[in-house]
Amino acid sequence: MKQKNILIILVFFFVLAVAWIGGNIYHNTATSTISETTNQDISPIAPTFDTKTVNKLKERQKINPSFELQEIIPTPTPLPIEISSPPISSEEAKLVLPL
Repeated sequence: MKQKNILIILVFFFVLAVAWIGGNIYHNTATSTISETTNQDISPIAPTFDTKTVNKLKERQKINPSFELQEIIPTPTPLPIEISSPPISSEEAKLVLPL
């Protein structure tokens, strides 16, 4: 190949690449994927603050939490009471549990 042919091919690819990149940039700016509510959420806030509220927050009483546990006194648990019954004869067992 001659150098002139290679130069023509390189110029063609350069123009094609520039057109491709330009088309992608135009497509991204023309079509937005951000919804209206998200657009409102990301809009900048006004730089004015309620100084009265900020001053009230500064004057609030500070509470320091105590990380010490109080002594826990265990309560005694009652012991189960066993109730013994007199032995049942075989005849009484037949009356209670028929076989």
